[in-house]
Amino acid sequence: MSSQLREAGGLGTFLGGSGFPVRYQGAKYGDLPFFKVSDMNSHGNELFMTRANNYISESLRKKLGVVRIPAKAIVFAKVGAAVFRERKRILLQDSCVDNNMAAFIVNEDQLDFRFAYYALTAFKMSNLVSVGALPSLNGGQLRSILLFVPTDLTEQRRIADALFDIDNLIATLERLIAKREAIKQGMMQQLLTGRTRLPGFRSVWKGATLGAVASVTMGQSPAGSTYNSDAHGLPLIQGNADIRDRVTLDRIWTDLPTKVCEAGDILLTVRAPVGYTAIVSKRSCVGRGVCSISSYGDNRFIFYALVYAEPTWSNYGQGSTFTAVNSGEVRSFKLLWPTDAEERQSIARVLDDFNSQIAALRTRLSKTRAIKQGMMQQLLTGRVRLPTEEAS
Repeated sequence: MSSQLREAGGLGTFLGGSGFPVRYQGAKYGDLPFFKVSDMNSHGNELFMTRANNYISESLRKKLGVVRIPAKAIVFAKVGAAVFRERKRILLQDSCVDNNMAAFIVNEDQLDFRFAYYALTAFKMSNLVSVGALPSLNGGQLRSILLFVPTDLTEQRRIADALFDIDNLIATLERLIAKREAIKQGMMQQLLTGRTRLPGFRSVWKGATLGAVASVTMGQSPAGSTYNSDAHGLPLIQGNADIRDRVTLDRIWTDLPTKVCEAGDILLTVRAPVGYTAIVSKRSCVGRGVCSISSYGDNRFIFYALVYAEPTWSNYGQGSTFTAVNSGEVRSFKLLWPTDAEERQSIARVLDDFNSQIAALRTRLSKTRAIKQGMMQQLLTGRVRLPTEEAS
Protein backbone atom coordinates (compact mmCIF):
# COMPACT_ATOMS: atom_id res chain seq x y z
CA MET A 1 0.00 0.00 0.00
CA SER A 2 1.24 3.47 -0.82
CA SER A 3 0.58 7.07 0.18
CA GLN A 4 0.36 10.16 -1.95
CA LEU A 5 0.66 13.89 -1.41
CA ARG A 6 -2.74 15.17 -2.53
CA GLU A 7 -4.41 18.56 -2.72
CA ALA A 8 -7.42 18.74 -0.42
CA GLY A 9 -9.51 20.14 -3.25
CA GLY A 10 -9.20 16.82 -5.06
CA LEU A 11 -10.36 14.88 -2.03
CA GLY A 12 -13.43 16.84 -1.07
CA THR A 13 -15.32 20.11 -1.21
CA PHE A 14 -14.91 23.25 0.90
CA LEU A 15 -18.07 25.23 1.68
CA GLY A 16 -18.31 28.57 3.47
CA GLY A 17 -20.89 29.23 6.15
CA SER A 18 -23.92 31.50 5.95
CA GLY A 19 -25.07 34.73 7.50
CA PHE A 20 -27.34 34.31 10.51
CA PRO A 21 -29.53 37.39 11.17
CA VAL A 22 -29.68 38.27 14.86
CA ARG A 23 -33.49 38.29 14.91
CA TYR A 24 -33.51 34.57 14.16
CA GLN A 25 -30.91 33.61 16.75
CA GLY A 26 -31.60 32.10 20.16
CA ALA A 27 -33.95 29.25 19.23
CA LYS A 28 -33.19 26.23 21.43
CA TYR A 29 -35.00 23.73 19.22
CA GLY A 30 -35.26 23.22 15.48
CA ASP A 31 -34.48 20.90 12.62
CA LEU A 32 -30.79 21.84 12.42
CA PRO A 33 -28.19 23.18 14.84
CA PHE A 34 -26.72 26.50 13.68
CA PHE A 35 -23.14 26.64 14.93
CA LYS A 36 -21.01 29.71 15.52
CA VAL A 37 -17.25 29.82 16.00
CA SER A 38 -17.77 30.24 19.76
CA ASP A 39 -19.60 26.90 19.91
CA MET A 40 -16.28 25.13 19.35
CA ASN A 41 -15.35 26.26 22.89
CA SER A 42 -18.39 24.61 24.47
CA HIS A 43 -17.87 21.67 26.81
CA GLY A 44 -18.69 18.50 24.90
CA ASN A 45 -17.63 19.94 21.54
CA GLU A 46 -13.95 19.08 21.84
CA LEU A 47 -14.07 16.59 18.95
CA PHE A 48 -17.63 16.28 17.66
CA MET A 49 -20.02 19.24 17.51
CA THR A 50 -22.79 18.00 19.77
CA ARG A 51 -24.04 21.14 21.53
CA ALA A 52 -25.44 24.23 19.84
CA ASN A 53 -26.74 27.50 21.27
CA ASN A 54 -28.92 28.14 18.22
CA TYR A 55 -31.21 26.06 16.02
CA ILE A 56 -33.05 26.72 12.78
CA SER A 57 -36.01 25.11 11.05
CA GLU A 58 -35.63 23.61 7.59
CA SER A 59 -38.25 26.01 6.20
CA LEU A 60 -36.41 29.05 7.58
CA ARG A 61 -33.10 27.69 6.29
CA LYS A 62 -34.53 27.54 2.79
CA LYS A 63 -36.10 30.99 3.12
CA LEU A 64 -32.77 32.55 4.14
CA GLY A 65 -30.73 30.55 1.63
CA VAL A 66 -28.55 29.10 4.37
CA VAL A 67 -26.17 26.33 3.29
CA ARG A 68 -26.90 22.90 4.78
CA ILE A 69 -23.63 21.17 5.74
CA PRO A 70 -23.82 17.35 5.85
CA ALA A 71 -22.85 15.18 8.80
CA LYS A 72 -19.19 14.04 8.89
CA ALA A 73 -17.96 17.40 7.53
CA ILE A 74 -14.95 18.94 9.28
CA VAL A 75 -15.66 22.54 10.34
CA PHE A 76 -13.23 25.30 11.33
CA ALA A 77 -12.90 29.07 11.63
CA LYS A 78 -12.06 30.89 8.40
CA VAL A 79 -12.20 34.57 9.46
CA GLY A 80 -10.72 36.51 12.36
CA ALA A 81 -8.38 35.73 15.22
CA ALA A 82 -10.09 32.36 15.73
CA VAL A 83 -8.16 31.08 12.67
CA PHE A 84 -5.04 31.05 14.85
CA ARG A 85 -6.73 28.81 17.42
CA GLU A 86 -6.45 25.98 14.84
CA ARG A 87 -9.61 24.26 16.07
CA LYS A 88 -11.22 21.65 13.83
CA ARG A 89 -14.37 19.74 14.71
CA ILE A 90 -16.59 17.05 13.13
CA LEU A 91 -20.32 17.50 12.59
CA LEU A 92 -22.37 14.62 13.98
CA GLN A 93 -25.48 15.61 12.04
CA ASP A 94 -26.49 17.84 9.16
CA SER A 95 -25.98 21.40 10.41
CA CYS A 96 -25.58 25.05 9.49
CA VAL A 97 -22.54 27.15 10.32
CA ASP A 98 -22.15 30.93 10.33
CA ASN A 99 -20.17 32.88 7.77
CA ASN A 100 -17.05 33.00 9.97
CA MET A 101 -16.70 29.25 9.51
CA ALA A 102 -16.09 26.82 6.67
CA ALA A 103 -16.52 23.09 6.21
CA PHE A 104 -14.59 20.36 4.41
CA ILE A 105 -16.86 17.65 2.97
CA VAL A 106 -14.83 14.61 2.00
CA ASN A 107 -15.31 12.37 -1.01
CA GLU A 108 -15.87 9.19 0.98
CA ASP A 109 -14.72 6.94 -1.84
CA GLN A 110 -11.26 8.50 -1.49
CA LEU A 111 -10.98 9.77 2.05
CA ASP A 112 -12.15 8.59 5.47
CA PHE A 113 -13.68 11.61 7.26
CA ARG A 114 -11.95 10.78 10.54
CA PHE A 115 -8.57 10.51 8.83
CA ALA A 116 -9.34 13.84 7.13
CA TYR A 117 -10.04 15.39 10.54
CA TYR A 118 -6.62 14.37 11.87
CA ALA A 119 -4.85 15.37 8.67
CA LEU A 120 -6.40 18.84 8.82
CA THR A 121 -5.70 19.07 12.55
CA ALA A 122 -2.00 18.46 11.81
CA PHE A 123 -2.01 21.23 9.19
CA LYS A 124 -1.66 24.81 10.47
CA MET A 125 -4.19 26.84 8.54
CA SER A 126 -2.85 30.03 10.10
CA ASN A 127 0.20 29.60 7.85
CA LEU A 128 -2.07 30.53 4.94
CA VAL A 129 -2.93 33.93 6.43
CA SER A 130 -1.19 36.99 4.94
CA VAL A 131 0.85 39.01 7.43
CA GLY A 132 -0.82 42.25 8.45
CA ALA A 133 -4.15 41.44 6.86
CA LEU A 134 -7.44 40.54 8.53
CA PRO A 135 -7.03 36.81 9.14
CA SER A 136 -9.10 34.98 6.55
CA LEU A 137 -8.97 31.85 4.41
CA ASN A 138 -10.32 31.66 0.86
CA GLY A 139 -11.42 28.71 -1.20
CA GLY A 140 -8.29 28.67 -3.37
CA GLN A 141 -6.03 28.48 -0.35
CA LEU A 142 -8.07 25.72 1.25
CA ARG A 143 -8.26 23.61 -1.90
CA SER A 144 -4.47 23.83 -2.30
CA ILE A 145 -3.73 22.37 1.15
CA LEU A 146 -1.46 19.35 0.70
CA LEU A 147 -2.34 16.21 2.63
CA PHE A 148 -0.31 12.99 2.81
CA VAL A 149 -2.96 10.33 2.21
CA PRO A 150 -2.72 6.52 2.05
CA THR A 151 -4.34 5.35 -1.16
CA ASP A 152 -6.02 2.48 0.67
CA LEU A 153 -9.13 3.51 2.63
CA THR A 154 -8.62 0.58 5.00
CA GLU A 155 -5.25 1.98 6.08
CA GLN A 156 -6.78 5.42 6.54
CA ARG A 157 -9.44 3.94 8.81
CA ARG A 158 -6.93 1.99 10.87
CA ILE A 159 -4.87 5.15 11.41
CA ALA A 160 -8.04 7.02 12.38
CA ASP A 161 -9.01 4.19 14.76
CA ALA A 162 -5.63 4.38 16.50
CA LEU A 163 -5.88 8.17 16.92
CA PHE A 164 -9.51 7.98 18.03
CA ASP A 165 -8.55 5.44 20.69
CA ILE A 166 -5.98 7.79 22.19
CA ASP A 167 -8.40 10.72 21.90
CA ASN A 168 -10.92 8.69 23.88
CA LEU A 169 -8.27 8.04 26.55
CA ILE A 170 -7.49 11.76 26.71
CA ALA A 171 -11.19 12.58 27.08
CA THR A 172 -11.55 9.96 29.83
CA LEU A 173 -8.61 11.40 31.76
CA GLU A 174 -9.98 14.94 31.38
CA ARG A 175 -13.37 13.86 32.73
CA LEU A 176 -11.73 12.01 35.62
CA ILE A 177 -9.63 15.05 36.55
CA ALA A 178 -12.69 17.32 36.44
CA LYS A 179 -14.59 14.88 38.66
CA ARG A 180 -11.72 14.65 41.14
CA GLU A 181 -11.40 18.45 41.25
CA ALA A 182 -15.11 18.72 42.07
CA ILE A 183 -14.77 16.11 44.80
CA LYS A 184 -11.75 17.94 46.22
CA GLN A 185 -13.71 21.19 46.34
CA GLY A 186 -16.44 19.42 48.29
CA MET A 187 -13.89 17.88 50.66
CA MET A 188 -12.34 21.28 51.33
CA GLN A 189 -15.75 22.78 52.00
CA GLN A 190 -16.50 20.08 54.57
CA LEU A 191 -13.10 19.58 56.20
CA LEU A 192 -11.99 23.23 56.39
CA THR A 193 -15.19 24.42 58.00
CA GLY A 194 -15.56 21.64 60.57
CA ARG A 195 -18.84 20.42 59.05
CA THR A 196 -17.24 17.00 58.63
CA ARG A 197 -14.69 15.81 61.19
CA LEU A 198 -12.07 13.15 60.61
CA PRO A 199 -12.45 10.08 62.85
CA GLY A 200 -11.07 10.51 66.38
CA PHE A 201 -11.15 14.30 66.60
CA ARG A 202 -13.58 16.16 68.84
CA SER A 203 -11.71 19.27 70.00
CA VAL A 204 -13.33 22.65 69.42
CA TRP A 205 -12.62 24.97 66.50
CA LYS A 206 -12.22 28.68 66.96
CA GLY A 207 -11.79 31.76 64.86
CA ALA A 208 -8.19 32.90 64.47
CA THR A 209 -6.49 35.69 62.59
CA LEU A 210 -3.75 34.81 60.14
CA GLY A 211 -1.27 36.93 62.09
CA ALA A 212 -2.01 34.99 65.28
CA VAL A 213 -1.20 31.58 63.81
CA ALA A 214 1.61 32.44 61.35
CA SER A 215 4.31 34.97 60.60
CA VAL A 216 3.61 37.24 57.64
CA THR A 217 6.39 38.87 55.58
CA MET A 218 5.28 41.57 53.17
CA GLY A 219 7.30 41.67 49.98
CA GLN A 220 9.75 44.34 48.88
CA SER A 221 11.09 44.41 45.34
CA PRO A 222 14.84 44.90 44.87
CA ALA A 223 16.27 47.46 42.44
CA GLY A 224 15.59 46.59 38.81
CA SER A 225 19.30 46.76 38.06
CA THR A 226 19.78 43.56 40.12
CA TYR A 227 17.44 41.45 37.95
CA ASN A 228 18.83 38.69 35.74
CA SER A 229 17.72 35.60 33.86
CA ASP A 230 20.93 33.63 34.46
CA ALA A 231 19.97 32.08 37.83
CA HIS A 232 22.24 34.41 39.83
CA GLY A 233 21.10 35.02 43.40
CA LEU A 234 17.50 34.06 44.23
CA PRO A 235 14.32 33.75 42.14
CA LEU A 236 12.15 36.87 42.42
CA ILE A 237 8.42 36.38 43.03
CA GLN A 238 6.31 39.46 42.37
CA GLY A 239 2.84 38.23 41.41
CA ASN A 240 0.71 35.84 39.37
CA ALA A 241 3.16 35.82 36.47
CA ASP A 242 5.65 34.01 38.72
CA ILE A 243 3.21 31.22 39.69
CA ARG A 244 1.93 28.21 37.80
CA ASP A 245 -0.34 25.48 39.16
CA ARG A 246 -0.01 27.00 42.65
CA VAL A 247 3.78 26.60 42.67
CA THR A 248 6.28 29.43 42.19
CA LEU A 249 8.42 29.65 39.04
CA ASP A 250 12.04 30.71 38.45
CA ARG A 251 11.29 33.37 35.86
CA ILE A 252 13.41 36.30 37.04
CA TRP A 253 16.30 36.29 39.46
CA THR A 254 17.91 38.97 41.60
CA ASP A 255 21.49 39.34 42.77
CA LEU A 256 20.39 41.48 45.72
CA PRO A 257 17.37 39.87 47.44
CA THR A 258 15.40 41.99 49.91
CA LYS A 259 12.72 39.99 51.75
CA VAL A 260 13.30 36.21 51.63
CA CYS A 261 10.99 33.19 51.92
CA GLU A 262 11.86 29.50 52.21
CA ALA A 263 10.77 26.43 50.24
CA GLY A 264 7.40 25.25 51.55
CA ASP A 265 6.28 28.69 52.71
CA ILE A 266 2.89 29.96 51.57
CA LEU A 267 2.67 32.78 49.07
CA LEU A 268 -0.28 35.19 48.94
CA THR A 269 -0.74 37.84 46.25
CA VAL A 270 -1.51 41.28 47.70
CA ARG A 271 -1.97 43.19 44.42
CA ALA A 272 -4.07 42.59 41.31
CA PRO A 273 -5.52 40.12 42.08
CA VAL A 274 -5.56 39.88 45.85
CA GLY A 275 -5.65 36.54 47.64
CA TYR A 276 -4.26 34.01 45.15
CA THR A 277 -2.36 31.35 47.09
CA ALA A 278 0.63 29.19 46.17
CA ILE A 279 3.48 27.20 47.69
CA VAL A 280 7.06 28.44 47.39
CA SER A 281 9.10 25.88 45.45
CA LYS A 282 12.54 27.06 46.63
CA ARG A 283 14.20 29.78 48.67
CA SER A 284 13.19 33.01 46.93
CA CYS A 285 13.00 36.79 47.13
CA VAL A 286 9.52 38.15 47.91
CA GLY A 287 8.62 41.16 45.73
CA ARG A 288 6.09 43.87 46.51
CA GLY A 289 3.13 42.14 44.85
CA VAL A 290 3.13 39.22 47.30
CA CYS A 291 3.67 38.29 50.91
CA SER A 292 5.00 35.07 52.40
CA ILE A 293 3.38 33.19 55.28
CA SER A 294 5.03 30.62 57.51
CA SER A 295 3.81 28.64 60.50
CA TYR A 296 5.79 25.75 61.94
CA GLY A 297 3.94 22.49 61.29
CA ASP A 298 0.81 24.14 59.91
CA ASN A 299 1.83 25.48 56.49
CA ARG A 300 -0.15 22.88 54.58
CA PHE A 301 -3.35 23.42 56.59
CA ILE A 302 -3.06 27.21 56.23
CA PHE A 303 -2.38 26.80 52.50
CA TYR A 304 -5.62 24.86 51.98
CA ALA A 305 -7.56 27.20 54.25
CA LEU A 306 -6.38 30.18 52.20
CA VAL A 307 -7.14 28.43 48.90
CA TYR A 308 -10.67 27.78 50.15
CA ALA A 309 -10.98 31.40 51.32
CA GLU A 310 -9.72 32.98 48.07
CA PRO A 311 -13.14 34.34 46.98
CA THR A 312 -13.49 36.36 50.21
CA TRP A 313 -10.44 38.49 49.42
CA SER A 314 -12.47 40.47 46.90
CA ASN A 315 -13.97 42.30 49.89
CA TYR A 316 -10.55 43.69 50.73
CA GLY A 317 -9.86 45.37 47.37
CA GLN A 318 -8.77 49.00 47.59
CA GLY A 319 -7.22 51.59 45.31
CA SER A 320 -8.38 53.22 42.11
CA THR A 321 -5.79 51.67 39.77
CA PHE A 322 -5.63 48.13 41.11
CA THR A 323 -6.79 46.14 44.13
CA ALA A 324 -4.36 45.81 47.02
CA VAL A 325 -4.23 44.89 50.69
CA ASN A 326 -1.76 46.01 53.35
CA SER A 327 0.03 44.06 56.07
CA GLY A 328 -2.63 44.82 58.69
CA GLU A 329 -5.39 43.46 56.51
CA VAL A 330 -3.42 40.29 55.75
CA ARG A 331 -2.63 39.66 59.40
CA SER A 332 -6.24 40.30 60.48
CA PHE A 333 -7.69 37.90 57.91
CA LYS A 334 -9.85 35.37 59.79
CA LEU A 335 -9.63 31.59 59.53
CA LEU A 336 -11.47 28.72 61.18
CA TRP A 337 -8.84 27.00 63.32
CA PRO A 338 -8.92 23.48 64.86
CA THR A 339 -7.35 23.74 68.31
CA ASP A 340 -5.83 20.24 67.98
CA ALA A 341 -2.59 20.43 65.95
CA GLU A 342 -2.91 16.77 64.96
CA GLU A 343 -6.34 17.45 63.45
CA ARG A 344 -4.91 20.33 61.40
CA GLN A 345 -2.11 18.10 60.12
CA SER A 346 -4.48 15.19 59.41
CA ILE A 347 -6.78 17.39 57.32
CA ALA A 348 -3.77 18.64 55.38
CA ARG A 349 -2.57 15.06 54.77
CA VAL A 350 -5.98 14.00 53.41
CA LEU A 351 -6.04 16.94 51.00
CA ASP A 352 -2.38 16.37 50.07
CA ASP A 353 -3.14 12.74 49.20
CA PHE A 354 -6.06 13.78 47.03
CA ASN A 355 -3.97 16.47 45.35
CA SER A 356 -1.29 13.85 44.63
CA GLN A 357 -3.88 11.66 42.90
CA ILE A 358 -4.97 14.60 40.73
CA ALA A 359 -1.35 15.48 39.97
CA ALA A 360 -0.69 11.89 38.88
CA LEU A 361 -3.69 12.03 36.55
CA ARG A 362 -2.47 15.35 35.12
CA THR A 363 0.96 13.83 34.51
CA ARG A 364 -0.63 10.87 32.76
CA LEU A 365 -2.77 13.24 30.67
CA SER A 366 0.28 15.28 29.66
CA LYS A 367 2.17 12.14 28.63
CA THR A 368 -0.83 10.82 26.69
CA ARG A 369 -1.14 14.10 24.78
CA ALA A 370 2.57 13.90 23.95
CA ILE A 371 2.14 10.32 22.73
CA LYS A 372 -0.76 11.41 20.52
CA GLN A 373 1.33 14.22 19.05
CA GLY A 374 4.10 11.76 18.25
CA MET A 375 1.63 9.31 16.71
CA MET A 376 0.23 12.03 14.46
CA GLN A 377 3.70 13.06 13.34
CA GLN A 378 4.56 9.47 12.46
CA LEU A 379 1.28 8.05 11.14
CA LEU A 380 0.12 11.06 9.13
CA THR A 381 3.42 11.33 7.27
CA GLY A 382 3.91 7.65 6.48
CA ARG A 383 7.11 7.46 8.55
CA VAL A 384 5.49 4.67 10.57
CA ARG A 385 2.97 2.25 9.03
CA LEU A 386 0.52 0.24 11.09
CA PRO A 387 0.91 -3.54 10.65
CA THR A 388 -1.53 -5.14 8.25
CA GLU A 389 -4.10 -7.43 9.82
CA GLU A 390 -3.67 -10.89 8.39
CA ALA A 391 -6.72 -12.88 7.39
CA SER A 392 -7.33 -15.85 9.65
